[in-house]
Amino acid sequence: MPSQKLPFHIAIVGGGIGGLCAALSIHHHCPKDGSIVIDVYEQAPEYKEIGAGLGIGVNAAKLLHRIGVGEDLNRISGHRNGIWISFRRYDTGSEIVTVPVDDRQEIRQSPVHRAEFLSLLFDHVKQRNAATLHINKKCIELKDQGNFVELCFADGTTTTADLVVGCDGIHSNIRSQFRSDNPKYSGRMCYRGLVPIKDLESWWPFDSYSVSWLGPDKHFLAFPISRNTLLNIVAFVYSDDDRTKESWTATGHRSEVQKEFESFDTTVRKTISFMNENPSKWILNDRELLDQWVYGDGKIVLMGDAAHAVSSQYMQHTI
Repeated sequence: MPSQKLPFHIAIVGGGIGGLCAALSIHHHCPKDGSIVIDVYEQAPEYKEIGAGLGIGVNAAKLLHRIGVGEDLNRISGHRNGIWISFRRYDTGSEIVTVPVDDRQEIRQSPVHRAEFLSLLFDHVKQRNAATLHINKKCIELKDQGNFVELCFADGTTTTADLVVGCDGIHSNIRSQFRSDNPKYSGRMCYRGLVPIKDLESWWPFDSYSVSWLGPDKHFLAFPISRNTLLNIVAFVYSDDDRTKESWTATGHRSEVQKEFESFDTTVRKTISFMNENPSKWILNDRELLDQWVYGDGKIVLMGDAAHAVSSQYMQHTI
Protein backbone atom coordinates (compact mmCIF):
# COMPACT_ATOMS: atom_id res chain seq x y z
CA MET A 1 0.00 0.00 0.00
CA PRO A 2 1.11 3.61 -0.49
CA SER A 3 3.15 5.19 2.28
CA GLN A 4 1.14 7.04 4.93
CA LYS A 5 3.81 9.72 5.41
CA LEU A 6 2.83 13.29 4.64
CA PRO A 7 2.73 14.98 2.32
CA PHE A 8 1.22 12.38 0.02
CA HIS A 9 2.98 12.81 -3.32
CA ILE A 10 1.05 12.32 -6.58
CA ALA A 11 2.98 12.23 -9.87
CA ILE A 12 0.98 12.75 -13.06
CA VAL A 13 2.90 11.60 -16.13
CA GLY A 14 1.75 13.57 -19.17
CA GLY A 15 0.73 17.21 -19.36
CA GLY A 16 -1.98 17.02 -21.99
CA ILE A 17 -5.69 17.59 -21.48
CA GLY A 18 -6.06 14.42 -19.40
CA GLY A 19 -3.09 15.15 -17.18
CA LEU A 20 -4.04 18.75 -16.42
CA CYS A 21 -7.69 17.79 -15.84
CA ALA A 22 -6.48 15.15 -13.39
CA ALA A 23 -4.33 17.70 -11.57
CA LEU A 24 -7.21 20.19 -11.27
CA SER A 25 -9.69 17.53 -10.16
CA ILE A 26 -7.41 16.10 -7.49
CA HIS A 27 -6.57 19.58 -6.22
CA HIS A 28 -10.25 20.55 -6.16
CA HIS A 29 -11.40 17.51 -4.19
CA CYS A 30 -8.48 17.18 -1.76
CA PRO A 31 -7.52 19.25 1.31
CA LYS A 32 -5.56 22.45 0.65
CA ASP A 33 -3.46 22.08 3.81
CA GLY A 34 -0.30 20.85 2.08
CA SER A 35 -0.98 17.19 2.82
CA ILE A 36 -1.31 16.45 -0.93
CA VAL A 37 1.48 17.44 -3.32
CA ILE A 38 0.96 17.10 -7.10
CA ASP A 39 3.64 17.16 -9.80
CA VAL A 40 2.95 16.97 -13.53
CA TYR A 41 5.72 15.67 -15.78
CA GLU A 42 5.46 16.60 -19.47
CA GLN A 43 7.94 15.15 -21.97
CA ALA A 44 7.73 18.11 -24.41
CA PRO A 45 9.56 21.43 -23.93
CA GLU A 46 6.24 23.22 -23.43
CA TYR A 47 2.62 22.52 -22.58
CA LYS A 48 1.10 22.48 -26.03
CA GLU A 49 -1.79 20.59 -27.59
CA ILE A 50 -1.63 19.22 -31.13
CA GLY A 51 -4.83 18.76 -33.11
CA ALA A 52 -7.94 20.70 -33.94
CA GLY A 53 -11.43 20.40 -32.46
CA LEU A 54 -12.71 18.47 -29.47
CA GLY A 55 -16.35 17.87 -28.58
CA ILE A 56 -16.96 17.91 -24.82
CA GLY A 57 -20.25 16.21 -23.98
CA VAL A 58 -22.67 17.40 -21.32
CA ASN A 59 -21.58 14.83 -18.72
CA ALA A 60 -17.94 15.86 -19.10
CA ALA A 61 -18.95 19.53 -19.05
CA LYS A 62 -20.71 18.96 -15.71
CA LEU A 63 -17.45 17.76 -14.19
CA LEU A 64 -15.56 20.73 -15.59
CA HIS A 65 -18.13 23.13 -14.17
CA ARG A 66 -17.88 21.35 -10.82
CA ILE A 67 -14.15 22.00 -10.60
CA GLY A 68 -14.59 25.64 -11.51
CA VAL A 69 -13.56 25.90 -15.15
CA GLY A 70 -17.05 25.91 -16.67
CA GLU A 71 -17.35 29.66 -17.22
CA ASP A 72 -14.08 29.77 -19.12
CA LEU A 73 -15.05 26.63 -21.01
CA ASN A 74 -18.22 28.31 -22.28
CA ARG A 75 -16.20 31.37 -23.25
CA ILE A 76 -14.02 29.41 -25.71
CA SER A 77 -16.73 27.05 -27.02
CA GLY A 78 -18.54 27.13 -30.32
CA HIS A 79 -22.33 27.47 -30.51
CA ARG A 80 -24.56 25.31 -32.64
CA ASN A 81 -27.59 27.56 -32.96
CA GLY A 82 -29.90 25.05 -31.29
CA ILE A 83 -28.76 22.08 -33.39
CA TRP A 84 -26.56 19.32 -31.96
CA ILE A 85 -26.01 17.94 -35.43
CA SER A 86 -27.80 17.85 -38.78
CA PHE A 87 -27.28 14.58 -40.64
CA ARG A 88 -27.50 14.99 -44.43
CA ARG A 89 -27.15 12.99 -47.63
CA TYR A 90 -23.65 13.03 -48.99
CA ASP A 91 -24.60 13.80 -52.60
CA THR A 92 -27.46 16.28 -52.37
CA GLY A 93 -27.14 17.71 -48.87
CA SER A 94 -30.80 16.93 -48.21
CA GLU A 95 -31.78 16.43 -44.59
CA ILE A 96 -31.89 12.94 -43.08
CA VAL A 97 -32.51 13.99 -39.48
CA THR A 98 -31.60 17.03 -37.41
CA VAL A 99 -31.04 16.60 -33.68
CA PRO A 100 -31.85 19.70 -31.60
CA VAL A 101 -29.98 20.85 -28.51
CA ASP A 102 -30.52 23.66 -26.02
CA ASP A 103 -27.13 25.33 -26.17
CA ARG A 104 -28.36 28.26 -24.12
CA GLN A 105 -27.93 26.18 -20.96
CA GLU A 106 -25.00 27.05 -18.72
CA ILE A 107 -23.86 23.42 -18.80
CA ARG A 108 -23.99 22.33 -22.42
CA GLN A 109 -22.29 20.50 -25.25
CA SER A 110 -18.99 22.33 -25.65
CA PRO A 111 -17.05 22.08 -28.92
CA VAL A 112 -13.60 23.60 -28.37
CA HIS A 113 -10.20 23.99 -29.96
CA ARG A 114 -7.80 21.59 -28.25
CA ALA A 115 -5.05 24.18 -27.92
CA GLU A 116 -7.41 26.74 -26.38
CA PHE A 117 -8.79 24.18 -23.96
CA LEU A 118 -5.31 23.07 -22.86
CA SER A 119 -4.31 26.72 -22.38
CA LEU A 120 -7.40 27.21 -20.21
CA LEU A 121 -6.48 24.21 -18.04
CA PHE A 122 -2.84 25.30 -17.84
CA ASP A 123 -3.86 28.78 -16.64
CA HIS A 124 -6.14 27.34 -13.95
CA VAL A 125 -3.42 25.02 -12.67
CA LYS A 126 -1.01 27.96 -12.41
CA GLN A 127 -3.54 30.36 -10.86
CA ARG A 128 -4.59 27.86 -8.20
CA ASN A 129 -1.07 26.57 -7.61
CA ALA A 130 -2.69 23.17 -8.07
CA ALA A 131 0.48 21.38 -9.18
CA THR A 132 4.14 21.89 -9.98
CA LEU A 133 4.56 21.69 -13.75
CA HIS A 134 7.70 20.16 -15.22
CA ILE A 135 8.84 20.06 -18.87
CA ASN A 136 11.35 17.90 -20.78
CA LYS A 137 10.55 15.01 -18.46
CA LYS A 138 9.87 11.84 -20.44
CA CYS A 139 9.12 9.00 -18.05
CA ILE A 140 10.61 5.79 -19.45
CA GLU A 141 10.17 3.41 -16.54
CA LEU A 142 8.43 2.92 -13.19
CA LYS A 143 9.94 0.85 -10.40
CA ASP A 144 7.67 -0.44 -7.65
CA GLN A 145 9.63 0.02 -4.44
CA GLY A 146 6.97 -1.36 -2.11
CA ASN A 147 5.67 1.68 -0.26
CA PHE A 148 6.33 4.05 -3.13
CA VAL A 149 7.05 4.19 -6.88
CA GLU A 150 10.29 5.39 -8.42
CA LEU A 151 9.97 7.27 -11.71
CA CYS A 152 12.89 7.13 -14.14
CA PHE A 153 13.22 9.81 -16.82
CA ALA A 154 15.01 9.87 -20.15
CA ASP A 155 17.39 12.59 -18.92
CA GLY A 156 18.76 10.21 -16.28
CA THR A 157 16.97 11.75 -13.31
CA THR A 158 14.58 9.99 -10.94
CA THR A 159 11.92 10.93 -8.43
CA THR A 160 9.47 9.11 -6.19
CA ALA A 161 5.73 9.26 -5.60
CA ASP A 162 3.07 7.57 -3.51
CA LEU A 163 0.69 7.50 -6.48
CA VAL A 164 1.47 7.68 -10.20
CA VAL A 165 -1.23 8.63 -12.71
CA GLY A 166 -0.19 7.60 -16.23
CA CYS A 167 -1.61 10.10 -18.74
CA ASP A 168 1.15 9.63 -21.29
CA GLY A 169 -1.05 9.02 -24.28
CA ILE A 170 -1.66 6.44 -26.94
CA HIS A 171 1.99 5.29 -27.00
CA SER A 172 2.17 5.10 -23.20
CA ASN A 173 5.46 3.93 -21.75
CA ILE A 174 3.70 3.25 -18.49
CA ARG A 175 1.04 1.01 -20.05
CA SER A 176 3.70 -0.91 -21.95
CA GLN A 177 5.22 -2.03 -18.64
CA PHE A 178 2.05 -3.91 -17.79
CA ARG A 179 0.35 -4.79 -21.08
CA SER A 180 1.60 -5.39 -24.59
CA ASP A 181 -0.15 -3.21 -27.13
CA ASN A 182 -0.81 -4.67 -30.55
CA PRO A 183 -3.05 -2.25 -32.44
CA LYS A 184 -4.83 -3.62 -35.49
CA TYR A 185 -5.49 -1.35 -38.46
CA SER A 186 -9.24 -0.87 -38.85
CA GLY A 187 -9.24 0.02 -42.55
CA ARG A 188 -10.33 3.54 -41.63
CA MET A 189 -8.55 6.87 -41.44
CA CYS A 190 -9.55 10.49 -41.24
CA TYR A 191 -8.36 13.92 -42.28
CA ARG A 192 -8.72 16.82 -39.86
CA GLY A 193 -8.45 20.52 -40.50
CA LEU A 194 -9.79 23.98 -39.71
CA VAL A 195 -11.63 26.51 -41.86
CA PRO A 196 -12.22 30.17 -40.87
CA ILE A 197 -15.98 30.61 -40.61
CA LYS A 198 -15.70 34.12 -42.05
CA ASP A 199 -14.86 32.42 -45.37
CA LEU A 200 -18.17 30.52 -45.25
CA GLU A 201 -20.68 33.02 -43.86
CA SER A 202 -21.80 34.52 -47.17
CA TRP A 203 -22.77 31.21 -48.79
CA TRP A 204 -23.29 28.60 -46.01
CA PRO A 205 -26.75 27.12 -46.71
CA PHE A 206 -27.69 25.68 -43.28
CA ASP A 207 -28.98 27.08 -39.98
CA SER A 208 -26.05 25.63 -38.05
CA TYR A 209 -22.39 24.88 -38.70
CA SER A 210 -22.82 21.49 -37.03
CA VAL A 211 -23.41 19.13 -39.97
CA SER A 212 -22.48 15.55 -40.93
CA TRP A 213 -22.78 14.35 -44.53
CA LEU A 214 -23.19 10.56 -44.62
CA GLY A 215 -21.98 8.61 -47.63
CA PRO A 216 -20.99 5.05 -48.58
CA ASP A 217 -17.91 4.10 -46.53
CA LYS A 218 -17.14 7.70 -45.63
CA HIS A 219 -18.59 10.73 -43.95
CA PHE A 220 -17.72 14.40 -43.59
CA LEU A 221 -18.25 16.04 -40.21
CA ALA A 222 -18.14 19.74 -39.36
CA PHE A 223 -18.77 21.66 -36.15
CA PRO A 224 -17.91 25.16 -34.88
CA ILE A 225 -15.22 25.90 -32.28
CA SER A 226 -13.35 28.96 -30.97
CA ARG A 227 -16.44 31.12 -30.36
CA ASN A 228 -17.69 30.28 -33.87
CA THR A 229 -14.62 31.68 -35.57
CA LEU A 230 -13.38 28.28 -36.82
CA LEU A 231 -15.09 25.28 -38.39
CA ASN A 232 -13.57 21.98 -37.31
CA ILE A 233 -13.49 19.37 -40.08
CA VAL A 234 -13.19 15.61 -39.61
CA ALA A 235 -13.37 13.64 -42.87
CA PHE A 236 -13.58 9.85 -42.42
CA VAL A 237 -12.70 7.41 -45.21
CA TYR A 238 -11.93 3.73 -45.71
CA SER A 239 -8.42 3.06 -46.93
CA ASP A 240 -6.21 0.07 -47.64
CA ASP A 241 -3.15 2.20 -46.90
CA ASP A 242 -2.03 1.42 -43.37
CA ARG A 243 1.43 2.98 -43.76
CA THR A 244 0.50 6.23 -42.04
CA LYS A 245 1.98 6.24 -38.56
CA GLU A 246 -0.49 6.39 -35.70
CA SER A 247 0.38 9.92 -34.70
CA TRP A 248 -1.04 13.35 -33.89
CA THR A 249 1.44 14.95 -36.28
CA ALA A 250 1.12 12.97 -39.55
CA THR A 251 -0.20 15.10 -42.42
CA GLY A 252 -1.72 14.67 -45.85
CA HIS A 253 -2.56 17.14 -48.60
CA ARG A 254 -5.81 18.98 -49.28
CA SER A 255 -5.90 17.43 -52.78
CA GLU A 256 -6.27 13.99 -51.16
CA VAL A 257 -9.38 15.17 -49.32
CA GLN A 258 -10.77 16.73 -52.49
CA LYS A 259 -10.33 13.47 -54.38
CA GLU A 260 -11.90 11.38 -51.62
CA PHE A 261 -14.99 13.62 -51.47
CA GLU A 262 -15.39 14.63 -55.11
CA SER A 263 -18.81 12.91 -55.24
CA PHE A 264 -20.11 14.82 -52.21
CA ASP A 265 -22.46 17.79 -52.00
CA THR A 266 -21.31 21.16 -53.32
CA THR A 267 -21.10 22.56 -49.78
CA VAL A 268 -18.62 19.85 -48.80
CA ARG A 269 -16.45 20.39 -51.85
CA LYS A 270 -16.41 24.15 -51.41
CA THR A 271 -15.60 23.83 -47.70
CA ILE A 272 -12.64 21.57 -48.49
CA SER A 273 -11.26 24.25 -50.80
CA PHE A 274 -10.84 26.51 -47.75
CA MET A 275 -9.06 23.88 -45.64
CA ASN A 276 -5.40 24.29 -44.77
CA GLU A 277 -3.11 22.82 -47.43
CA ASN A 278 -1.76 20.06 -45.18
CA PRO A 279 -4.54 18.65 -42.99
CA SER A 280 -3.61 16.18 -40.29
CA LYS A 281 -4.04 12.53 -41.23
CA TRP A 282 -5.05 10.02 -38.59
CA ILE A 283 -4.93 6.28 -38.97
CA LEU A 284 -7.65 4.59 -36.89
CA ASN A 285 -6.64 1.40 -35.16
CA ASP A 286 -8.66 -1.03 -33.09
CA ARG A 287 -7.41 -2.14 -29.68
CA GLU A 288 -8.47 -4.75 -27.20
CA LEU A 289 -9.85 -3.28 -23.99
CA LEU A 290 -7.56 -3.55 -20.97
CA ASP A 291 -8.84 -5.86 -18.26
CA GLN A 292 -7.50 -3.47 -15.60
CA TRP A 293 -6.21 0.08 -15.33
CA VAL A 294 -4.72 -0.07 -11.81
CA TYR A 295 -1.40 -1.70 -10.93
CA GLY A 296 1.23 -1.80 -8.19
CA ASP A 297 -1.28 -2.53 -5.40
CA GLY A 298 -3.09 0.69 -6.19
CA LYS A 299 -0.04 2.92 -6.56
CA ILE A 300 -0.18 3.17 -10.39
CA VAL A 301 -3.25 4.04 -12.43
CA LEU A 302 -3.72 4.65 -16.15
CA MET A 303 -5.93 7.40 -17.53
CA GLY A 304 -7.02 8.78 -20.90
CA ASP A 305 -5.56 7.31 -24.08
CA ALA A 306 -3.03 5.38 -22.00
CA ALA A 307 -5.95 3.44 -20.54
CA HIS A 308 -8.60 3.41 -23.25
CA ALA A 309 -7.40 4.71 -26.59
CA VAL A 310 -10.33 5.67 -28.79
CA SER A 311 -11.26 2.85 -31.15
CA SER A 312 -12.20 3.38 -34.78
CA GLN A 313 -15.80 2.30 -34.11
CA TYR A 314 -16.13 5.06 -31.52
CA MET A 315 -14.54 7.64 -33.79
CA GLN A 316 -17.08 6.80 -36.46
CA HIS A 317 -19.94 7.86 -34.22
CA THR A 318 -18.64 10.72 -32.12
CA ILE A 319 -17.84 14.40 -32.47
